[in-house]
Amino acid sequence: MIAMKKIKIKKINNKSLKFGSYALTVTTVIIAIIVVFNALLGLDFVRDRLRFDITKDKKFSLSETSINLIKDLDKDVEVIILTEEKNFKGNYVVDSIADILKQYNIRSNGRIKTRFVDIIKDPTFIERELDPEQVMGLKDDSIVVKCGKKIKVISQNDLVEYDYSSYTSNPSALKIERAFSSAIKSVTADVTPVVYFVTGHGERSVDSNFSDLKSTMVANNYDVQELALTGAIPDDAAAVIFLAPKTDLLANEMENLLAYMEKGGDAIFLMDVQETATPTPNFDAIFERYSLALNNDYVLEGDQRWYLNDFNIIIPQPNNNDVTTNLDPNSLFIYMPNCRSVSILQAEQQWIKTQPLFMTSSKSQSTNLLTNELALGPFLLGALSEFQSSKTSKIALIGNSVFVSDTWMDTTNSNGIRYILSILNWMQDKTDSVIVPAKSLASTPINMTESTRFIAFISLSFVLPLMIIGAGLFVWIRRKHL
Repeated sequence: MIAMKKIKIKKINNKSLKFGSYALTVTTVIIAIIVVFNALLGLDFVRDRLRFDITKDKKFSLSETSINLIKDLDKDVEVIILTEEKNFKGNYVVDSIADILKQYNIRSNGRIKTRFVDIIKDPTFIERELDPEQVMGLKDDSIVVKCGKKIKVISQNDLVEYDYSSYTSNPSALKIERAFSSAIKSVTADVTPVVYFVTGHGERSVDSNFSDLKSTMVANNYDVQELALTGAIPDDAAAVIFLAPKTDLLANEMENLLAYMEKGGDAIFLMDVQETATPTPNFDAIFERYSLALNNDYVLEGDQRWYLNDFNIIIPQPNNNDVTTNLDPNSLFIYMPNCRSVSILQAEQQWIKTQPLFMTSSKSQSTNLLTNELALGPFLLGALSEFQSSKTSKIALIGNSVFVSDTWMDTTNSNGIRYILSILNWMQDKTDSVIVPAKSLASTPINMTESTRFIAFISLSFVLPLMIIGAGLFVWIRRKHL
């Protein structure tokens, strides 16, 4: 009997030893895996490539737009920062720049590299390698993107967006990715088309009112300049844009514009509701040449599905055309306040191709500002036209400019910019575009209902601890009976 008990105790001890050894081995392996995993995560090579960005607007990651731009680069790009590397740190902007430049290097398979140059130690570097004529104003801390002989300077204003709603300017968003993707596309492109914003007719200021539109165009390899029509339009003009002119073209300006268009020049006309009854026959003659007309009216939308808050803030319905075809479906809907309508003339010629861009619903109505006559919709708010001769000339006529202004897009969305960019790309027979939104510095609080807060409290305070205790008791009971 005693011998049987000893055998039984021996078997139990052997069994306990066996399971205890298994447990010790498993524990050792798990600890070793954790140690190795932590060691790997501590390496810059791994940490920079293994990223989990759960922020709403992906503050710490490159967008798909930038990744697609750089992943197939066939040229080497150098980001030159004119300071010592040890001095390039200390605030959220430079730290974000350093982090994002690492991502550009990784995502481009090493094509995009960063170099720090101390111009105090090498005072002739700027003149020797970047700016022989000394006209770019480069100095200590300047950032330059370089590919071959093409360079692009990135300024502080290109990197940070400021809020001027109070008496002081406060940083509100970072535009670092937009600035670098813009510069990379610009310096790697074979040709940089020039777009001229026309001045001299009371047009709205590009820099004051349409800075986001301008920066997005620059980001997509368009050189943006201003131009008066007092002389011939330069041969390098890819397109000219009119931003809500208040007065008509002069006779010689009309001649210069027509001469440009007859050579295949393109133009975008963003025309706001007219404040006076003064006719604009020269503009009308330009539009008529393309079988389009601009109406002197004011349009209201009556279908509540197609206006925002008030009848005058229209959500135009997009038409299928060469511009909307290249837009993402989520980019089609815009908000246009205080619109005038445009028309496609019936007497269309075979060498002219017109396309509606977007329109109102059948419940809309317009008021003629000259006669006060009412008309029922639908109405076109924008149209496209091509004049096909030895060289094809294209225009876009839109009865609104506010929809792409800075203040308006801040409160709605930036889809209007996508339309303008898609129009420019259509005019240049391009289909690619780079639109990288600024990344807000504002922290968004998590809003929870009272019931959700109660459930979270119960789960974290009672359910989770009880589950952990229960798991521990289960393991202890199993081990006790081994």
